[in-house]
Amino acid sequence: MADKLNKGQASGAGEAKGMPLVSICMPTYKRTNFVREALDSALAQTYMNIEILVSDDSPSNNIGDIVRSYASPRVRYQLNAPALGFVPKLNSFLNAARGEWMVILCDDDILDPDYVSSMMANARKHPEGAIHRSRNMWIDVESKMIQLDPLSPVVSAPSRFLHDLYLPQSETFRVNLSGFMFRPSALKALGGFTELYAARHLDRLAWSELATLGPVICEERPLCKIRLHGTSVSSELESRFDDAVAATQTAGGKILEILDRVDSDTQTDTGRGEVATARQLVVRYSNEHISRAFRQALLTELMRPGGAREDLKDLRGKWVRLGLPTTRLTQLLLAASWLPAFLRKPLVSSMLRVRQKKLQ
Repeated sequence: MADKLNKGQASGAGEAKGMPLVSICMPTYKRTNFVREALDSALAQTYMNIEILVSDDSPSNNIGDIVRSYASPRVRYQLNAPALGFVPKLNSFLNAARGEWMVILCDDDILDPDYVSSMMANARKHPEGAIHRSRNMWIDVESKMIQLDPLSPVVSAPSRFLHDLYLPQSETFRVNLSGFMFRPSALKALGGFTELYAARHLDRLAWSELATLGPVICEERPLCKIRLHGTSVSSELESRFDDAVAATQTAGGKILEILDRVDSDTQTDTGRGEVATARQLVVRYSNEHISRAFRQALLTELMRPGGAREDLKDLRGKWVRLGLPTTRLTQLLLAASWLPAFLRKPLVSSMLRVRQKKLQ
C-alpha cells in the first residue's frame, strides 16, 4: 500500500518562492476506466507546488495498482478498510491536506494543465476571494465536448453567486465538486461537507457556505472538464423516497438560512434583490429535486416484478399531498401505475429507452 494520507513528504520549496501548496484531492471507488486520465491531468499541472491525495474505498487493489504505477512523490494514496463513505472521505481530506488551498477532482473529471496556475494567479489578484473556479467544459464518456458553461462574472458578490448557483441548470454553470478551489481550513471551520442521504446537494451546500465568506472569482477560460454519463434505468431508481425527500428539505432549509446571513451583510439594493430572487430559486430547486425523487421512487416500484399495488397507491397519495408540479414523464408514470403488473415493466422500460436516446 502506498503512503497513508497522513504521511509522506511535501515540498516546501515552492512556498518559499511565494507559491503556496495546493492539494488536489481525488475521492474514488471501484471506477477504474477514467482514473488514469484524471491523475494524468493532476500530475500535468504547470504549477509545481502541489500534492495529490487519493482516497479509495474500493474493495480491491485495482485503483491502488494504477496509482502506484506512477511512483510519484507528489501522490499520496490511501485504501480505506473499512470503506469510509463518500462524505466522510471528503471531510478526511480537510484534515489530511497540507495545502493552503484545496481542489476536489472527481475520478472521472479532468483539469487543464494551467488550471492551478490560473487559479493561483487569480488568488493573487483577488485575495478577498473565498472560492476560485473556472468555466467548465462538459464532456461525454469519450472525452468529446458536449457544451461549455455560460460566462459568469469574473467577480461575483455572495448574493450574485448564490443567485446564479440556484438558477435552472440550462441557465447556469455546471455545479460540481470538481474545479472549485477553496481554503480547506475555511470549510472545516464551517463544519465541513454536509452528510445527507446519498450525498444529495453536497456541492451546492459547500459552495453556498463558503460564499458567505467573500466573493467568488471565476476564470473565463474553461479549464475543468466535467464528464457527464448517460442516464440508465438503474440510475433512475430510488427505493428510499422518504430519505431523499428529507435530505432535500434539510438542504433547502440550510440554504435559506445561509441566504438570511448573506442578506444581513448585503449593503446594496441590487444585492438584496439577488438574495430575494435566490430564495425563490431555492424553493423551486427543492421542489424539482423532491419531484425527481418521487419519479425515481415510482420508477423503482414500477420496475419491480409484481410491484405491490398498495405501495403504488401510497406513492400516488404522497404526490398529491406534496402538491408538486407534474411533468409529462410523471403523468405517464402515474398512468402506468394503474396497469396490471405484467404490463408495467415492459412499458416503463420502453419509455426510459426513448428518454435516454433523447438525452444522448
